Amino acid sequence: MLDLQLESSRQLMQRRLNWLVAPLVLIFVLLGMRLWWLQILQGPEYTRLAEKNRIRSIQVVAPRGPILDRNRLPLAENRPSINIALDREVMKNPDATAAFVTGMLGIPPEEFADKLRRSRRTGAYQPIVIREDADIRDVSIVEAHKREYPEILLTRVPRRLYHYGNLASHVLGYVREVSEGDLESNTFPGAKRGDLVGKFGVERAYNQCLTGLDGAREVLVDSLGRELGTVAEKEAVIGGDLQLTLDYDLQVTAETLLAGKVGAIVAMDPRNGEILAMAGAPSFNPNSLSTRITAEEWNAILNDPDHPLQNRAIQNSYPPGSIFKLVIAEAGLGEDMVDENTSVVCRGSAVFYNNLFHCWKPSGHGYVNLENAIAQSCNVFFYTLGQRLGIEKIVQHAKALGFGERTGVDLPGETAGVLPGGAPWYPGETISVSIGQGQISATPLQVLRAVSALATGGTVVTPHLLLRAERGSDGAGSWPVQQIPIQPESLQRIRAGMWASVNSSGTSHGTAIPGFDICGKTGTVQIIGAERKRTLKSDLSAFENHAWFAGFASRDDPEIAMVVFIEHGGGGGAAAAPLAKEMFQTYFDKKYSEELLTRVSGTAGGREVR
Repeated sequence: MLDLQLESSRQLMQRRLNWLVAPLVLIFVLLGMRLWWLQILQGPEYTRLAEKNRIRSIQVVAPRGPILDRNRLPLAENRPSINIALDREVMKNPDATAAFVTGMLGIPPEEFADKLRRSRRTGAYQPIVIREDADIRDVSIVEAHKREYPEILLTRVPRRLYHYGNLASHVLGYVREVSEGDLESNTFPGAKRGDLVGKFGVERAYNQCLTGLDGAREVLVDSLGRELGTVAEKEAVIGGDLQLTLDYDLQVTAETLLAGKVGAIVAMDPRNGEILAMAGAPSFNPNSLSTRITAEEWNAILNDPDHPLQNRAIQNSYPPGSIFKLVIAEAGLGEDMVDENTSVVCRGSAVFYNNLFHCWKPSGHGYVNLENAIAQSCNVFFYTLGQRLGIEKIVQHAKALGFGERTGVDLPGETAGVLPGGAPWYPGETISVSIGQGQISATPLQVLRAVSALATGGTVVTPHLLLRAERGSDGAGSWPVQQIPIQPESLQRIRAGMWASVNSSGTSHGTAIPGFDICGKTGTVQIIGAERKRTLKSDLSAFENHAWFAGFASRDDPEIAMVVFIEHGGGGGAAAAPLAKEMFQTYFDKKYSEELLTRVSGTAGGREVR
């Protein structure tokens, strides 16, 4: 009986043990499977994450490529700079970090909050820049507190440097951090948040060429995020060189001449469209826009009544005034409405369509032919010719010379100007258009292209600033050229009138340089009528005439063409022509000094070396 009880107890104990062992076995099986999953299947991933905890990747920002003038003089390069960044992965106490950033570094709380908000779309592993181009005070504060705030980093980055400040600022442009809108629209392919991109000028037009390839530095860090050493490094690749057609000396002359004025000066090689100088006033210093700038400072620039960010050479269009008489002359010759015997009597005014239209010279010019009319800028002659042509033919010839359309210059923001058109059109309006007033406007660069075509025999070039690019041609060498049919005899007559305007006491005589066959034409654009101006008692500076000059040299072998435009400058002969003279003088002085230097350096021992 006792044996039976013992056996029964043993069997009960065994069953209980079996029930206990089964769950334990199951637990160990599950643990084993989990360990197999973690160590075998997920082992490499966790190894990578573990390495990441102690190895930090730091972006090495690539410098942008330099921008050079045609003689390889650097106009824009880079300088060393330090940014302050926040590593959110290392940040342990956001409130303490925010207090340090806003208190010790003086970053406004709303600015810091905005940077954090915008960074939500990026991974926490990517540091965000909280201050650009930090000064020595900021750097010292970060260094002094790097043990308490290892999440605050100092990163060395290249910063754009424009060597000559305002010089050629409308051409060079400036760089700024890529915006959210740019990223969403993919305006700059490959750009990431925090990248600097070209926002204006050639910096914008050739951003891809100038942008380098970022590198990276792998550093070993401790548990507090402090750097212990470098593990690996991938060097950044600098962006490509960009060589422009600009000539530094001509550019300096143009900008010096525009000091204190509002306007533009553009010089170009009429044979190929290479822009030698493009200056606008007022201008701006791109260095101040390519680094830290407050919202108030930025708004002050945007709201400046003189609009310093506008490139007046391509973004502003104005009535061309008497410069447009060259187009009327070409149209008249091309339509066989003018020959050697064509002349007009100018008595200071004439009646067209029952309205009296005045010449600029009250006493008149007497009998004038085409050449004299160009040289003396006789309104009555061109009123008469414009009436005979009619608006359709005027527009046809103006379009052929490039008016009413963008030139295709390799800069953003170019405007197309305005040509007459649309209904209703009143015949009297044609008379005003015949002297470049009324419903017509053009940019200084459009005027320059048209005058260059008259200089070269009808070749309408594409003005451009790119001479060569190290990284990709970006269209260099393939600038479109159009040839319009102009008879050589017609061109000779127009050139003769322009030559006489400069060299025979015409309206452009202020441009004359003895020994040089400069051809030119002035223009004066009336803002309001003389009678209306006399009745005004307020400041008349805003109603002063615009001044133009357009011309080229030399007469039979043109190698430089230029346009000078001065807003509210007064008469073209007084305000614009003398500035053109200084530009021509600089060009020829440099040309002949270089030729002399070449001859001298090419001689040895009293004989020329060939």
